Amino acid sequence: MLKMTPHSETGRCRNADASASQLLISIVENCRNQRAEANDDFLANLKVVVEVFAQLFRHNEPSVSFRYAAEFSLMARAHRRPSTRADLRSYINRMCQYENLAEIPIRQVTISQSRDMLQHCFGHSPHSYRKAQSVLHSIFNYAERQGWCDFNPARAILRPPVIEQKIEILTLTQIKALLRTCQQDNALKSMENALRLMLWCGIRPTEVRRLRWCDIDPEEKVVYVDSLCSKTGGARAVPLRGGAVALLSEHYAQDAFIAPTNWERLWRKLRQQAGFRQWQNDALRHTFASMHLKRYHNLTLLQEEMGHRSASLLQTRYLNLRHLRRQTAIAFFARERWHAGRPGETATGAPD
Repeated sequence: MLKMTPHSETGRCRNADASASQLLISIVENCRNQRAEANDDFLANLKVVVEVFAQLFRHNEPSVSFRYAAEFSLMARAHRRPSTRADLRSYINRMCQYENLAEIPIRQVTISQSRDMLQHCFGHSPHSYRKAQSVLHSIFNYAERQGWCDFNPARAILRPPVIEQKIEILTLTQIKALLRTCQQDNALKSMENALRLMLWCGIRPTEVRRLRWCDIDPEEKVVYVDSLCSKTGGARAVPLRGGAVALLSEHYAQDAFIAPTNWERLWRKLRQQAGFRQWQNDALRHTFASMHLKRYHNLTLLQEEMGHRSASLLQTRYLNLRHLRRQTAIAFFARERWHAGRPGETATGAPD
């Protein structure tokens, strides 16, 4: 349980600046009769002294501990999803375990302390390091707004560069294998509808697990991903194309979830039984994005359907058009090829 301790009023930092300014004005008045050149040198040096004085005054202001500020920054995110808050909590806990950082007044945490903590606790993974730096940045931002500190050390720390990996997309043969595995294994049958939404609508795994059958509109032939389901908080409507059209013939209770509850275990089992020994994160979204752009040549439409705030992320981390033929993309979105029961068994002549 976080202990709430009283702290100084936020106006004392401004009082320190005012006192320093008044001191400078007073000295200027006393130095009016000195030679101008001597005055200039003297006042320039005095200004430096006063600025140092003001900084020391603010540095010694009573403040709150790093843990206190971190806890309150987390409370300010009470509107976020439980899984998001739990993730932020795990990062904050790891930060607080570093030496005595948890109890240091946040006003006194330095750039080097922050950098050492990030390197020690999260340096094993560039992804974890970048995310931890973002969390640390948000903690100090919150503390600045509350008047608990005057500087954000995380702002001065360089982020490790993102090393882009080769983007892998699934072949038509691999897609057939996934669908057939669902249809041939009773335990995996419940995964098929979610798989079709991820492949032909570009729905994220975290989003598809929140969708219910009432989110599918059979008249408009779209699936609605509202702000409560969306990862980024923005709502979107995605057309049901290709293999996703099969969901229009399914009949379930409107309030029932489309994906099964034991998702993680079944998703891992499905990939293994379909013959995948390795699996790149977001492989299904990579496939959807690449096939979509090759088929429709509309980056703005693709960005809207995938729920991205900018097209730059799509172009750098989601698309792989190398060796992808338009005939293959057309076959990917051909609904007849992926009808339920016998996926891929049509005479399209499209290469895999």
